[in-house]
Amino acid sequence: MCSTLKYNYCIGRNFDYEVSYNEELRVIEKHTYDNEYKIIGMCTGIIKDYPLLYDGMNERGLCVCGLAFMGNAVYNPVCDDKLNIPSYKFPLEILSKYENLEEVKNLLDNVNITNEQYSENFPPSDLHWFIADKDESIIVEQTKDGLNYYEGELMTNNPPYPQQLENYHIMESKIGNINFKLDSEYNTRGLETYYLSGDYTSMGRFERLAYIKEKLEETDNSFNDANQVLHLLSSIEQIYGLTDVNGSFEYTIYSIVYDMDNLEVYLKFYNDFDLIREKF
Repeated sequence: MCSTLKYNYCIGRNFDYEVSYNEELRVIEKHTYDNEYKIIGMCTGIIKDYPLLYDGMNERGLCVCGLAFMGNAVYNPVCDDKLNIPSYKFPLEILSKYENLEEVKNLLDNVNITNEQYSENFPPSDLHWFIADKDESIIVEQTKDGLNYYEGELMTNNPPYPQQLENYHIMESKIGNINFKLDSEYNTRGLETYYLSGDYTSMGRFERLAYIKEKLEETDNSFNDANQVLHLLSSIEQIYGLTDVNGSFEYTIYSIVYDMDNLEVYLKFYNDFDLIREKF
């Protein structure tokens, strides 16, 4: 499925799926869809009359990414005492009207994510969301326990975020307790990642991304942040031909980086080695 993270002032995201819906980068000008802010983001290319956003950033540097949350997302009917937002509209609603995460958190206390669908051909997808500004980031999940958000700098798909974090800490403690004998038996480099998960599962990608990101932040960063995020994303990129999904193969259809400081976007498709760069 997918992965996303915050690294300094950049948000990175891999979109992993077995079918492409002609994903495309769109610029949404102010007031096009009752939006107060200009927005740039990835949408399905097969719906032209409405921006079904996978991820995006507004001109204030606020970002939202939606990731699959199969079997755990719970959407509700419309209710009278909450602000009702259909799941398909949630990213656009956030990016249209809010300029920082503090405003979003104040909003979430009164939000009900509903089960209204965009059309008969597009029923609601099970999703949770990563929302960030330059200063902080949160994971938003609506489950059978209600709508909750958690402070965190990365996410994948399943299980819910608190369990993902718990699994990571268990793995981290195991790696920390490994005592290597640095002799001829280990005549290699890269022992810092020995026993680190390299699988494509949601938990494996979460653990690998969290561990590598933490190691990078312990060093002096002499490279461009957006460049580092692209390399972080490549460490968990899914290669076409390995993960079988009912006869098709899941792969990283695109990788994208939103630079919230410079309001720039970097985009790379699986079958195109050219990096696309856009700026507000």
